[in-house]
Amino acid sequence: MSIHQFKRKLSTLCALSMVVSVAACSTPSGGKTETAGTGVAEKDAVLKVAYWESSSSDKAGWDLMIKNFAKDHPEIKLDPQVYPSNTFRQTLDTRIAGNDWPDIVRYTYQRLGKFKENNVMLDLTGKISEESLNDLVPAFRSAVTYNGKLVAMPHHTDTMAIFYNKAMFEKSGIRIPKNATDGWTWEELTANARKLKADNNLEYAFGGIWENGSGYRYLPFIYMNGGSVLSKDMKSITINSPEALAATKLYESWQKEKLVVKTGFTQEPAANLLFVAKKIAFTFSGSWHLSYMEENMPGNWGVTYMPQVNGKSGSDMGGNSIFAYKGTKYPNAAAIFIDYMTNKANMKAFAEASNFIPVRTSLINEGLKYTAFQKEMDLMLNIVKTIDPKMADDETSIRFQQINQIYGEIMDPIAINGSMTAEKALEKAQKDMTEALK
Repeated sequence: MSIHQFKRKLSTLCALSMVVSVAACSTPSGGKTETAGTGVAEKDAVLKVAYWESSSSDKAGWDLMIKNFAKDHPEIKLDPQVYPSNTFRQTLDTRIAGNDWPDIVRYTYQRLGKFKENNVMLDLTGKISEESLNDLVPAFRSAVTYNGKLVAMPHHTDTMAIFYNKAMFEKSGIRIPKNATDGWTWEELTANARKLKADNNLEYAFGGIWENGSGYRYLPFIYMNGGSVLSKDMKSITINSPEALAATKLYESWQKEKLVVKTGFTQEPAANLLFVAKKIAFTFSGSWHLSYMEENMPGNWGVTYMPQVNGKSGSDMGGNSIFAYKGTKYPNAAAIFIDYMTNKANMKAFAEASNFIPVRTSLINEGLKYTAFQKEMDLMLNIVKTIDPKMADDETSIRFQQINQIYGEIMDPIAINGSMTAEKALEKAQKDMTEALK
């Protein structure tokens, strides 16, 4: 994926916030009109579909699609295999090790590299409708292409923002940013955290969903400061830079002051649990968590913009793709299911039901009408425009899964007990990531 391609994606997304409030027409239950010429599904096809549900809205989206698919494609039976989001990758790895592959897998863009390199993904070239392919945001189509083959389909994207406790913020008189360039500076963020901790008698002021092997969700701090993980030509590691060091030392300072939750980047998630339990005043969390927040602390939470450095903000490039196992007994049925899930009507229906952002240019331009949290989703869509193109390029590179694992492991000592300094952590990251890139 080139930077130029992703810039085109961001330009397209810029139009979304202007049109998202436009009411969209009601969504059809099915999407047969866009099915590709994949032939007829194999007789008695039963597809094992492995995915996780990160929230009740995410569940609502999947439930809707599975119900509609059963109605529109009765010749194909589905066996939904739903796992907790925090154990999905480990469970899938265990199954794969035992040669127990699902037919269909939901997976994050950042972690597709190992499947691409091991040649275990069904080649979907020619099996997905041209309408779908031509409508994809270029960056995401690039993310699911390998060696000239289409090995997955992008399903949606999402991003990260600051979720805050309204009562605590009001008590402490904390300013709520009005837009992305009005976000808190790092200094203001730190000062706010100190005040919130003191005023509300908290052990920690905030947390973030860079836990559970998702260390890449802290990377926006590096990129908004002008740093990067990979060089422009993607051939060398650049994490041991002054810009990345400043972002790492910022996290180190928060830990020394006990401002941020001491959860390791590779440990079980705790930030959202602590937030809804009113143990912390704010947390960096995702658009897919809106329903979770309302269910657990109704009316007492809000969402605001990410921090910024000299007017430059940034956020997580989230979302998931769908691919089929190369060894599936039902390749035609699998292709039909993936094509169905990602056609225009169904991507729209899923995104609106689950509070995700679509990856089709036409849907972005036309706008969406979310079933809930329209105001918050409009804000999230504005945040998407701040995603750094270089970060998106780096995060969808082939070796990024190994790089992300190394990043989480070197951040753990800083996050858990301060046993490693920021300087030593980045020195080690530079060395280990360079080795992984070979």
